[in-house]
This record gives sequence, C-alpha cells and structure tokens, in this order.
Amino acid sequence: MTTGLQISTRDGIGRAVLENGASNTVDGEICAALSGYLHDPPDDAHVLVISARGPAFCLGRERQGHTLDELRAEVSALVELNLALTTARLITVAQVHGDAAGFGVGLAALCDVTIAAPSARFWFPEVELGLAPAVVLAWLPRLVGHKRALHLAATGKTLTAAEAAEIGLVTRVASAGDALEATVEEEVAALAKHSSRVHAEIKQFLNATADQSEANAYDLAIEKLIIGSLDGSMTTAVREPMQQR
Repeated sequence: MTTGLQISTRDGIGRAVLENGASNTVDGEICAALSGYLHDPPDDAHVLVISARGPAFCLGRERQGHTLDELRAEVSALVELNLALTTARLITVAQVHGDAAGFGVGLAALCDVTIAAPSARFWFPEVELGLAPAVVLAWLPRLVGHKRALHLAATGKTLTAAEAAEIGLVTRVASAGDALEATVEEEVAALAKHSSRVHAEIKQFLNATADQSEANAYDLAIEKLIIGSLDGSMTTAVREPMQQR
C-alpha cells in the first residue's frame, strides 16, 4: 500500500483517494502508484475516480529533491502521471471537493471528466516561488489557449470553480458542495453503461488527432470508421496494414 494514496476497484470502477495530510501534496511514490494503475489497470476496470480526503483536493507536489538526479526523477514522475492520465484506456474522473494548486490543477484538469464543488479554487502558485511552471505550461495551453495559459501562470490568479469551467479546466460544477459526490456518481453511471473499448478508442483518436490538420484528422477518421465497421471475419492481412496507417 502506498502512503497517502488508496486505490481499489469494484464492479469496473476504480477509486483512487489521496489522503496525504491537509494539503494532499503528491510525491514520487504516489505518482508512481497512480501511474502504474493507469498503465496496467485490472482487466474489468473501465472508469477511475480520483478524489481526496481533507480540506484540499491537491495543493501541488512535494519538493524533496536536492541533487540533479533527484530533481530529474521527481519531475519525471510528475510528467509520467500527466501522460498516464491522458493516454490510459480508462476514463478518468476527478472529484474536486477543495482547492487545487500547481500540479494539483493538472491532476484535476487532465482527467477526462472534472467535476468540482462550487467552493473549489484553482491556481498556479509557482510564480510566487520564483519559478516558471514548465510542466504545467506543457499541457495548459492545449486546454485554455496560449493567452489564458500565460496569464494564469504569470499572475498566479485564483479561479473559482465556475471560472475554471468557463475556460475548460472543469467539465461540470456541482450545484452545491454536498451534491458533489452524487454528481460524480451520476457521471460515472452514465459512462459505465457504455463500451469501455469504444471509450478507449475515443481517447486514442483524440490524442492521435490533437496536433493534426483537419484534413489529416478526416483521413484518420475514414480509416478508423472502416476498421470499426468491418466484422470480426476480416483477416489479419487486411486489418494490420490499415491499423498501421
């Protein structure tokens, strides 16, 4: 068991709960455990809900490294978790009951579905520490655009849950704080009734076309629809060349 993180799976739904003190900061061990689950989930897992206990959702990362190698390993673990959230076959759902700062914003926003309590707040404090949030800036412009990303990182401005939803960091704001869990379970039920295979293919297609032109995206869509429409009798000789294109 990883200190500060509990992970369980039941009836196809994974639950990852941060419980690492009042700030719920993440360290390398927590990142590795969560990345490991995302990369190699139980066969029946379909959705992973990430939540936290305590006053905050996640106020960033624990800065423990001192040497070059330690710092590189620390940051690499953060990057690996960010990539795992976006590339895992599971649909990830963030249940944000409290504040999220720095890496914690990414932990919430990089989930496929992000549901926040009305009182939750989001901000990037690195500028106050004399740091450019480089890991954040690798993903933030893709969600909110260049200008908003620069402004949020350069000012450390705090966003309400409603403001975060307006710019694309949050999918949905619960009607009230005590309605958050019910809202999350409603979304999980809506997701779980559909095919996990199709959900994985949706994520794969979105990732594959993220940096493609519209024309190239349509080319990929044609191939994807052809493969998806053909029945199981299609021979390997036909399927493999199409999948490699």
